[in-house]
Order: sequence, then C-alpha cells, then structure tokens
Amino acid sequence: MADLNTISNKSASLLYLREDRIKNSLNSFFEVARILEKEILASLDDKKLGIADIRCLLIINIKPGITFNELLKKLDIRKQSLNRVLRVLIKENLIIQKINNDDARKKNLFMTDNANKALNEAIKPIINSLSKAYVKSGAGSVQGFNQVINSFIEEH
Repeated sequence: MADLNTISNKSASLLYLREDRIKNSLNSFFEVARILEKEILASLDDKKLGIADIRCLLIINIKPGITFNELLKKLDIRKQSLNRVLRVLIKENLIIQKINNDDARKKNLFMTDNANKALNEAIKPIINSLSKAYVKSGAGSVQGFNQVINSFIEEH
C-alpha cells in the first residue's frame, strides 16, 4: 500500500508537465516576447535603434569585452547581420572595439557611456514591469522561473 501512495504522490507532483500546461507556458512566452518588443520599440520611437541593436547592447552590457564570435553565437545570426548592427552601433558611438591583448585578430566589444544611457532608457519600463511581477510572485517563484529559463537555454 505504501508503494501506491508513493506513486500517487509522484503523479500528483508531475501534473505541471501535462501537455496542455506546457502549451500554455509556450503561449505565455510568445506573449511576453510580443510585449517586450512592443515596449522596447515604443521607447525607441525617436532613436535610430531597433530591437537587434538593443539586444546587442544588452549582451555587451552583461558581458563587457565579449568578442565578435561570442556575440555571434549568443545572437545566433549571420555574420553579415551582426556586422550591419555593429556598424550602426559604432557609428552612433554606442560601442567601441578594442584589440584583444592575447590575440590581435580578435576584438573585444565595450559599451560607451552613451550606450549605457540609451540601453537604460530603452529597457527602463520593462525593468519596472518585471520588478513588480517579481515582487508580486515572491523570491521562490522568481528563482524557480530563472531555473526553468536557464535550463531551457542551456539545453538549446
């Protein structure tokens, strides 16, 4: 009888893995992506930047000194596309390239003060919204959410 209770408890604890719940989560991710893009574009109305530029700046902000190839891998885009984005960011004095001390063939990418200001302006509404959602959900939920997201990203 103890075995049946154990099996029953395990089944109940795996209800979150039902296909309909996973589909609902997937739909929520698409909805979040739509909201993020809409909010970022609204904050960029008068600027020459787009979503790709902000995504580049955000990654460089998180990892200052990232190389072109590392950024290319993170963004999962073609070299030509990344070159086009970087050309605009360099022209607008938002990022600078420095020759790598260990390998002169590599260039490390860094944000300028202008870039930090532009990025902060672009993502401020989203940071405020996410902060409110995180506070409302509680620390345990945020930690669990981040674990799910990071596990998914690592697998892909």
